[in-house]
Amino acid sequence: MRIGVVGGAGAMGSVTVADLAGSPGITEVVIVDPDIERARALAERLDERGAALVARGIDAPLAVSLADCAAVVNASGHAHNIAVMEACLEMGAHYTDLGGLFHVAVRQYDWHQRFVDAGLTATLSMGSAPGLTNLMAARGVELGQLDTVESIEIADAVVPGRQYHPSEPYGPPYAALTLIEEYTAPAPQFVDGAIGFFPAGSGARTYAFPGGEVECVYTIHSEPATLPRSYADRGIKRVEWRLGLAPADHVRLLSFVASGLASEEPVVVDGVSVRPADVLIAVLGRQARADAPTPDPDAVEWFRVITTGSRDGAQVTVTCDVKVTDPPSGEFSGGAWVTGVPPSIAAQIMASGRALRTGVHGPELTMPLDLFFTELAGRGMIPLDQIDD
Repeated sequence: MRIGVVGGAGAMGSVTVADLAGSPGITEVVIVDPDIERARALAERLDERGAALVARGIDAPLAVSLADCAAVVNASGHAHNIAVMEACLEMGAHYTDLGGLFHVAVRQYDWHQRFVDAGLTATLSMGSAPGLTNLMAARGVELGQLDTVESIEIADAVVPGRQYHPSEPYGPPYAALTLIEEYTAPAPQFVDGAIGFFPAGSGARTYAFPGGEVECVYTIHSEPATLPRSYADRGIKRVEWRLGLAPADHVRLLSFVASGLASEEPVVVDGVSVRPADVLIAVLGRQARADAPTPDPDAVEWFRVITTGSRDGAQVTVTCDVKVTDPPSGEFSGGAWVTGVPPSIAAQIMASGRALRTGVHGPELTMPLDLFFTELAGRGMIPLDQIDD
């Protein structure tokens, strides 16, 4: 089985490649990345995992670079989701990605009938959040045996393991462009049966986790684009998403925004017009490539999904938590691990013909839950469930 990963040499894509390379039944992984040398270095490092690894640049059309792949993961960012989808249609491959940051995810549904006609599955937004969070919601629906789904409340919270100092080198925990959009763009939330847009950072709510409480706030995200559509037939009225990054990230990002460094309004420097946000994103990207993120090996990331509905007329609430720490190998951070593994599992499920349906859907409609969570548990991530009825 041959699977391709676009952006496969990046922070999240390299996790997907590593997981695929060590998975039974995978014969070859194609790494397509603009940094061909970095892709080759990754292929060499993972050479003994089992699968053959092929590194390719982006000079050739995607459909040519990914020819004969049964499934493709786009880990290169949401700006490229639709282009990779079109390449998959051209060559007859299943598709998944790490998320569409709401607006792109909404547009991706326009390709539904083309994937149906081709007998292919496109699983949208299949990272950790979105992705794992979607499947935690589906798990709540199944465990609660819900006839109706009234609300889905999602929180991604980091409990830090240590204090940080502002003078420490800083690199973003994931794509700088996504982070800046999350801290500046209006946040879509599905409230009272319709999408509304709220200020970034509003809607604060504090959640208690082992190790501490974390305040989480509204940001732009893909779950409100997918889950309301998937559960429309069960009467869903509310889908809320909140993010609570560690202070090392949260305080710095607030400072960037407050100082105007995240602004898209141009400034002139030595006669050259530049947008501060473009410079900030480029610098943060360089920091990430230089492996500058603040180390915190004792930090714990928690994903919590609270699904409420009814069974036989009685209200039922199911809370599902997944705890994430750095994997024992030390090869990747916990955040990268939990983001890069789910699309690997999804790609393998689709490529082996075990997806639940064809067309374009959120993962809650395409992934067999028992199989997905069994595979996830095999990677050390086990959901904790509580049912209140």
